[in-house]
Amino acid sequence: IVFWISEHQEDYMRAWLDGYTVEKPQLFYLKNKLTTSYLALDTNTGYYEHWGEEIIPKLLKKQGYKISFTQQEIDSIQTGSYELVPVEDGE
Repeated sequence: IVFWISEHQEDYMRAWLDGYTVEKPQLFYLKNKLTTSYLALDTNTGYYEHWGEEIIPKLLKKQGYKISFTQQEIDSIQTGSYELVPVEDGE
């Protein structure tokens, strides 16, 4: 970090003075168009699972599941039969 700051001192100071913030990427749920279930990644196994909408609030609190994805993550998997549902702030 010290090396980066010394190399980019002017950028660092501008960011500090101007209150620079990093924009959060938009997140999406992936809803299956045919079954209306949502895609969830079990991060312990690496397998994708399908869950009903009523389970989503429970998975939000449960560790080991990823239920929202960035556009970059979505682009890296085949999502032909999925609808992108934007995650609202606070979810």
